[in-house]
Amino acid sequence: MQLRPYQSAALQAVRQAYGQGHRAVLVVMPTGTGKTVLFAEVSRLAKGPVLVLAHRQELVEQARSKIAAWCNDVVAVEMAGRRDFTRPDGRRPKIAVASIQTLQKRLHDLPRDAFKIVVVDEAHHATADSYRAVLAHFDAWRLGVTATPDRSDRVPLGEIFSTVAFEYDMRTAIRDGWLCPIRSFLVHTRADFAHVRKVAGELATRDVEAILTQELHLAEIATPILKERGDRPTIVFAASVAHAHALARVLNDQAGAAGFAAAVDGTDSYEVRAPVIDRFRRGEAKVLVNCALFTEGFDVPEIALVAIARPVLSRSFYAQMVGRGTRIAKGKRDLLVLDFVPTNCRHSLAQAVDIFAAADPEVQQRARRIAAETSVLGQAIALERALELAQQEQEAQAATVAYQLRRRDPFAVLGIDLGPYLRRSRVAAGERASTAQLEFFKRAGLPTDPVAELAEREAAALREALLERRAVGLCTPKQALQLAAHGIDPRDLYYDEAKELLREQRARRASAT
Repeated sequence: MQLRPYQSAALQAVRQAYGQGHRAVLVVMPTGTGKTVLFAEVSRLAKGPVLVLAHRQELVEQARSKIAAWCNDVVAVEMAGRRDFTRPDGRRPKIAVASIQTLQKRLHDLPRDAFKIVVVDEAHHATADSYRAVLAHFDAWRLGVTATPDRSDRVPLGEIFSTVAFEYDMRTAIRDGWLCPIRSFLVHTRADFAHVRKVAGELATRDVEAILTQELHLAEIATPILKERGDRPTIVFAASVAHAHALARVLNDQAGAAGFAAAVDGTDSYEVRAPVIDRFRRGEAKVLVNCALFTEGFDVPEIALVAIARPVLSRSFYAQMVGRGTRIAKGKRDLLVLDFVPTNCRHSLAQAVDIFAAADPEVQQRARRIAAETSVLGQAIALERALELAQQEQEAQAATVAYQLRRRDPFAVLGIDLGPYLRRSRVAAGERASTAQLEFFKRAGLPTDPVAELAEREAAALREALLERRAVGLCTPKQALQLAAHGIDPRDLYYDEAKELLREQRARRASAT
């Protein structure tokens, strides 16, 4: 077995960071790119004992199995009743994998120099008190690995790790062929989240559950899953335990097979969950519905449909869910992500395009719109294609605005492109811009001829855009036109900045004469 090129680069970067004196380093790699293989190789090469920390039983077992296979060595487990490392006889294998909950209680059995390196799997959890206590106990080098370094509670990982030694993003991994392409399909539902509260960075589970467990909304989610999945092994992320089991029931009813879908959640013991998961791995259960259980460390490469059947605010949390289906598998062409979009929600929900966080925010917003428009036509779109089209659209608009600025178009100098307003007005029924609306633009110092071509609704939207500029303190249309005449781009200038620039221009003219 050999490391992939980016894994070798990550290993080299970790060594280099340690050589520069950093004792706590972070590696960021997307789900499915082999973070476990990386720290297995670090463990194999280490000149002393290595401890790997994980926060759930499945993750401990998975890490132990992969490290043992990679290193061809015995790997100890310290979890619940197992004491492979804190044995009374003192015998200790070189590599140990431990549950953070268990180890926190057994620190008194381990000296501070027990390990040369401490690895934190899913390192975005490392700011929790339990991890801080364990990490502070050991005098060891630290290595954290994670797919999502941004935390919803905004506690910085810099408090635990002094540098990001290596970063490999999902978009690059897809382009390099190590992860499968992702296609997005948005399903609009009649769910109304307008009055759902926000708690601890996400929408309140109880509020969401009360809505999504209604039979209407269960059917709205189950029907598209059955329609789109084909023969794709499918994982569904539900909003709560009750929602997960209700959704599995409806999926089974619609499919006409009792074992078609299965639901598991964190309240089940490992012994209860394991047989259900094995049924899914063998293909006996076609759909696995879960609640807050498989956002991390669940490795079934064949998963080819991920249904986000719950509202999500956190981009990193959303990316963890999508990551369950990004691995490559034989016969797998791509991953289809089903996003369920409520009719009404006052919060901005994460969507598939958002997992490419490195994209320009404006490009991401355009890509969101393109994905939504494609879904309305009953089609899914590859995220790379949506971003490519969004980038092309933005570049075209920038060129148009630049041209309009050179012509001193009064709307372009304010950063407003009249094109979309005019296009929507051509197909809109009803009245054109009212006399009162035209009077508003005239008082603002703007020409009314182009506004007169707008539908009343579009003229109102254009008026709102101007009022928003005024509300945040940006320069007035009159200031913008004067600045453009001097060759200054005024689109993002504030009133006071524009006033000072105009004063300077007047002073220069006066001194020149």
